[in-house]
Amino acid sequence: MGYRSEVAFCLQLKEPEKFVALLILKDNEVIKEMMQCMYLDKGLIHFHHTYWKWYEDSNVALGEIVEMAEDYDEDFAGRFARYGEEADDSEEDAYGNAGWDLDYPYVVRTLELGFNPKTATKLIEEENA
Repeated sequence: MGYRSEVAFCLQLKEPEKFVALLILKDNEVIKEMMQCMYLDKGLIHFHHTYWKWYEDSNVALGEIVEMAEDYDEDFAGRFARYGEEADDSEEDAYGNAGWDLDYPYVVRTLELGFNPKTATKLIEEENA
């Protein structure tokens, strides 16, 4: 099974379709696997996976992608976010001059409390009776 993380990154470059074509040519199995979870939206290349084994080979692959992006477009921007199964295991990074200006991705941890409204109504009715 292994340790899993939710991972996302985004790249903003000129001609993203051509950059994706260059990624296809890379001889890196992890990059090829990542490409199965990449998509283009509003001129940005997005990667998102909710259950990824993010180990050193994934870091290396991301580094290769970022290095390629730097070589491809000197004005590129990128952003990365990952959180693991442990509460204190998260990381975020930005690439290029405007990486932190990108709106996506970022790590958010929340705590949600919920209740059954039918139960709450019943308790309120009992209290008022």
